[in-house]
Amino acid sequence: MERYRLEEGLVVGRKALPQGDLLLRFVTPKGSLEALAKKGLRPTGRSGRLSLFHHVRFQVYAKGEGLPTLTQAELVGRLHGLEEPRRFLLASFLAELAYRLASPEAAPRLYPVLVSGLRGIAKHPEPLLPLVWAGWRVVKAGGLAPSLLGPGLHLPGGRLGEEGVYLGEKGVEALRAILHLPGGEALAYLEEAPLERLFLALKGHAEEALGPLRSALAL
Repeated sequence: MERYRLEEGLVVGRKALPQGDLLLRFVTPKGSLEALAKKGLRPTGRSGRLSLFHHVRFQVYAKGEGLPTLTQAELVGRLHGLEEPRRFLLASFLAELAYRLASPEAAPRLYPVLVSGLRGIAKHPEPLLPLVWAGWRVVKAGGLAPSLLGPGLHLPGGRLGEEGVYLGEKGVEALRAILHLPGGEALAYLEEAPLERLFLALKGHAEEALGPLRSALAL
């Protein structure tokens, strides 16, 4: 197994460690990845290229079962607009959800949805709309799509019923569109949909399968 390998993806998590090191999380088209950038916070380090939501091309060194070490990093692109607090929180939720679901099998489908969703959150007048679209599409790519065949206008336990988060007819119609129609067509259904309830249903559905999402606490 090669110890050095090249990767490309989005920075979706970073944590400062003692001695100026950075613990980084990436979502790539191949899956989720955690790596250590030694001395990454020093003035001569790579911190500027490794900010949240930056698109980077990087090299890691892996030895045995230990945490890979980042050895090179090149900034490919950055998203402008996510600095605004609410947009940043929504982007963080989507990024954490994607990181948790980006298995090697799901990542090729999930990664382009994550990129598109973050761009929408950065630019759309109502950032909750692209988050709802991308969040449910990420859930679907990760193999956790709910069943919408049953009766009822609530979403409990991954299927429609008479309890759980109330979506209403517009909400159920929009969720069906998100899960089954191409992106552009599905977005039209969200213009009149109950976005807050669709987000609450997304949060509950994801956390039921994955456990608590830290980024959801701030929303």
